[in-house]
Amino acid sequence: MRRREVLGLLLSLLSGAALADSQEGKEGKKREEGEKKRKGEEKTSPGASEGKEDPVFYGQVEAVQGTTLWVAGRALRVESPLLPYLVPGMVVQVKGPSVTVVSPGNWAYYQGPGEALGLGRGPVRAWWKEGVLWRVWPGDGQETLVVARFEHGVWLGVPKGLPLGKPPIEGWWLVRLTGSKVKGLERLGD
Repeated sequence: MRRREVLGLLLSLLSGAALADSQEGKEGKKREEGEKKRKGEEKTSPGASEGKEDPVFYGQVEAVQGTTLWVAGRALRVESPLLPYLVPGMVVQVKGPSVTVVSPGNWAYYQGPGEALGLGRGPVRAWWKEGVLWRVWPGDGQETLVVARFEHGVWLGVPKGLPLGKPPIEGWWLVRLTGSKVKGLERLGD
């Protein structure tokens, strides 16, 4: 075979392949358009939003007021019995109306007389992180209570020596205290 014949044969093979690719490309585009159209119909059909998951936000707590939690510049409505005990600086995950503290991992909250913790006279609000005092704010003189998680037979995040008793099951608990005695236990959740 001569060089011209070989080149002609190669060109005809390449042009045939290019034509087949362009046909597949057109069919692929049609398929994609059909899928997009079908997905668009699914989104607008009744009940389509039911399968939609709530977005998940992670961020640092900036403030809490009522059922509004400010996280990373966003005001989010949440439902959590732990909400009144969160403090700026905590890192949380917010998914829909629920909130989970990501950091610190083990934390606890105290409200009551500062003398009981060696923090001087007057009411305080205190947070522990991994059993070490982390934040202290002035309190408002309300009842004495501790909010902490009970797991595997121990209170997490609470310094040793607080007389919290033993709740019947694991989870988050609000422990009301009178002096150094437990006045009541209220389960706040898992």
